Amino acid sequence: MGVNTITHHSKVGKRGRIVIPKPIRDLLGIKPKDRLFFFVKDKRIVIDQESPEGIVEEYLSVVKEKKRFE
Repeated sequence: MGVNTITHHSKVGKRGRIVIPKPIRDLLGIKPKDRLFFFVKDKRIVIDQESPEGIVEEYLSVVKEKKRFE
């Protein structure tokens, strides 16, 4: 496990809700009303602070910018 590795657990509530443990929220700067994105990769749930679409858009803007200077 890496330097910033924190392990905690959380149970799924009756309504399907989970609580992100405070040390993890603090480490990642997650605040109330922040939007998180959930997706499944290799049978694992991944929670990200940025949407997959946002990551793709960011990548495409970098590629377009690079082509401009070639």
